[in-house]
Amino acid sequence: MRFRTSDPRRAARVATVGALALMTGLMTGTGEAADTRVAEADFDYTCESPSGSVPVEVTVKAELPLTADIGSPIQVRDVGLSFALPRSAVSGLPGIDSALVSGSVSVVADVSQRGETTSVPWQGLEIPEGSVPAEGDLEFRAAGDVPTITPRSSGTIGFALGHLDVGLAFRAAEGEPAAPPPVALACTIDPDQSAELADVDVPPLGGTSSPGPGASPGTPGTSRNSVGSSGEPKAQDDPKAVLGKVNIPPDCTVMMGPIVQEPKDAHGYMAGYSNVNKLDGAAKFSDPGLLRLNLNTSVSFLQCPTGVKSWLTTDGTLDYHGKPQMPPATATFLTFGFMPTTGKLELSLEGTVDIGTLGDSAPDPDTKQYKETTTAVAMLRIRLYDVVVNGEPLDVGANCRAVRPMELTLVGKGSTGTNGPVGYTVKTGGPLTGTSDVPPFAGCGVTEDLDSLFTASVSGKGNFTKMMQSPLCVEGVPANCPEPEKPTPER
Repeated sequence: MRFRTSDPRRAARVATVGALALMTGLMTGTGEAADTRVAEADFDYTCESPSGSVPVEVTVKAELPLTADIGSPIQVRDVGLSFALPRSAVSGLPGIDSALVSGSVSVVADVSQRGETTSVPWQGLEIPEGSVPAEGDLEFRAAGDVPTITPRSSGTIGFALGHLDVGLAFRAAEGEPAAPPPVALACTIDPDQSAELADVDVPPLGGTSSPGPGASPGTPGTSRNSVGSSGEPKAQDDPKAVLGKVNIPPDCTVMMGPIVQEPKDAHGYMAGYSNVNKLDGAAKFSDPGLLRLNLNTSVSFLQCPTGVKSWLTTDGTLDYHGKPQMPPATATFLTFGFMPTTGKLELSLEGTVDIGTLGDSAPDPDTKQYKETTTAVAMLRIRLYDVVVNGEPLDVGANCRAVRPMELTLVGKGSTGTNGPVGYTVKTGGPLTGTSDVPPFAGCGVTEDLDSLFTASVSGKGNFTKMMQSPLCVEGVPANCPEPEKPTPER
């Protein structure tokens, strides 16, 4: 680490500024806030990028109070990180030279007092969008609010820097066919250097240094809420709530996003089958359904237990003669184990098909492939018609439907890399599997009530489904892409 100070014993350059806060209108007279200082230091990191390890120098700057009271939150303000990313880290990405880039940084702040340390993530430090330079390194600055720290006892509180993650999202320049893929960097601070940024003195309260109730001595408390300009806590929006029906993994948190992208129109086909457990059979969708997608509507960067990952969202609909549904499927079963029954099954989409793809930020060390998992969720309404039992038509009417939509969740796993696409990816297709719960039926029968018959014989939990998706035709990539080959259902 290289310090900007003439005193080699100091780990940061610290400038003291007497910060006076005028509180006219809030209380009589004027009040004087605690003195603050601006701490600034350079840290050497090594970042793992898609092209390998790259050295990155990170400058961290933040404003902190000189002193703090026991039980009073310490707000670190105006946090900013500056760094220059070597061009080699992204030089292999297609279209990088003309792309626009934005991103987010998450860094671990190790907060210590009386020999104990608490790791506090400073997440969501945003990098504003800018153009990728024509040559040379990519220079970034990230800034944002960070959690408060509340000391529970007296003693100096030290702030030091730890692991750092960077997520970069690219947007294609006007006239370019596609944007480069997102890039995630996992950075470790180089050893043999001080990671200290600054410290805050917490004097004893009334001559004692006993900790507050419920707190360990020397362990400062943290708040997940930032403090607004009024001094009142400001609740953070739940980033998972804006990602639609497909939820991010519960053990991941959003570093940044969702960043709205310019989606590409795409289409492909799906065919497959769905088991009906109670009938010990399956309904086969041999006539492939047309799937129309808005490809890559947003990108987010997540902090997961295994590192930083990208989260790409896509949405779409089904199209069968202009209606949002699959082509009808004909199924034959032995109802109650002995009575041959044939009927047609119609699946109509309510809302949209929502798709989320979780991508690794680093390749698998053995296969050199970037693994990804795609989850697709659709709400489907089931209708039964043209039922024949033991050779005789059974008039079920035109409105023999499930009482509510069935939620179908399908998952596909694959990878991309030097070996090309393997398994399932949204663009290249492949197998998707999952289970669904068929709701009870209503509106079945004309001269007699058949609701209980179909509920007893069809409705139930955990029905396995397997669909095959064709490769997608993405509009404009190439300009005239061929019609996708229609997949054959697997059983």
